[in-house]
Amino acid sequence: MHPCDNRPAARPQLLSALTGRLFRIVLPLLAVTALLPGCGLFGPSESEAEFWARMDAYVTKHMDPAGSGFGVVAIHEGRIAFAQGWGMANIESGIGFSPDTPCAAASLTKQFTAVAILMLSERELLTLETPLCSILPELPPAWSAVTVHHLLIHKSGIPNYLAITGDGPEDLDGLTNQAALDLVLADPTLDFDAGKGTSYSNTGYILLAMIIERLTEMSYAEFIQENIFEPLGMTSTFVDDGSALTPESTALPYDENNQRYEYAYHTCGDAGIYTTLNDYAKWDQALYTDELVAKSTLSLAFRGYTGGDSNFGYGWMVGKHRRWKSLRHGGFMPGYLNYVFRVPEKHFTYLFLSNGGVFANNGFGTWTDTFKEEILDYYL
Repeated sequence: MHPCDNRPAARPQLLSALTGRLFRIVLPLLAVTALLPGCGLFGPSESEAEFWARMDAYVTKHMDPAGSGFGVVAIHEGRIAFAQGWGMANIESGIGFSPDTPCAAASLTKQFTAVAILMLSERELLTLETPLCSILPELPPAWSAVTVHHLLIHKSGIPNYLAITGDGPEDLDGLTNQAALDLVLADPTLDFDAGKGTSYSNTGYILLAMIIERLTEMSYAEFIQENIFEPLGMTSTFVDDGSALTPESTALPYDENNQRYEYAYHTCGDAGIYTTLNDYAKWDQALYTDELVAKSTLSLAFRGYTGGDSNFGYGWMVGKHRRWKSLRHGGFMPGYLNYVFRVPEKHFTYLFLSNGGVFANNGFGTWTDTFKEEILDYYL
């Protein structure tokens, strides 16, 4: 007892009773928190290094080191918590898949296109309610009610060109934006009146790319390079519109037997961007700032406008993970499968890129889904 404390000492019986009661309260709480992933009074039972060593072993067990590749980056609280590739980016040349391997982003391109459109709105070159045909007047009168906003959230009613072509390598070979649009223009009938339904349309995003080109008098590739990739230091990211050679380190597409797919697919806006795990982390962090557009403008991309399971925003699908808002999108091309999942309130992002039919032909319901859920449980 402190020499200046004149209070009477507590009776031993009282101390014993209080101590017993305290343990009866605290021990059950400790038991509960031990069951919560990534949570507890003393943090996760597994260190971050131990967790990723276990995840590395899990992926290694499922991967052919000489086959097509797979890579993942986890970004947490402003840092890359983990980034690694497995397998091959280029089997023939023996180039491994790494965090610096450019890989086709496929439909993850749409989030970049959406931000480019928001840039044009801030520059007062368009509004989100601007009619499509006022910018591209050569388009059919049947599309006159379609707005920029409709294109961004898949409510335009303009048919998806992939519903005409199919999505196999032989279907996509040689396609450009104009070639894909011409297929749709052969029958310009809308699937539904603009704003009256929702249907995922890659055509809408190639039209957004054409809007960018018409209003800026730059190619889509030039505008994205100058206004997004260069400011963010995304030095290994590019648009493959067929106008330039791709780097030798680029991930090539393979089927489930590690045979290379041979096709040249050059639409952009809906696809076309090749990025790396490390470069994407720079993009991800910029989405928390006003470096590209004002935060208030950027927030428009992260709203869900359509409801339903997809609940489309601008280049994203909006949902919930536990009690937090989530943003997600997948990307598919023959030989490529990608998926990004963000929980902005927790400053967490998970991204995987892959270049093999071993993933793509089985969709998302593979061991990669279990892998993702382990990571979400650890960090969220």
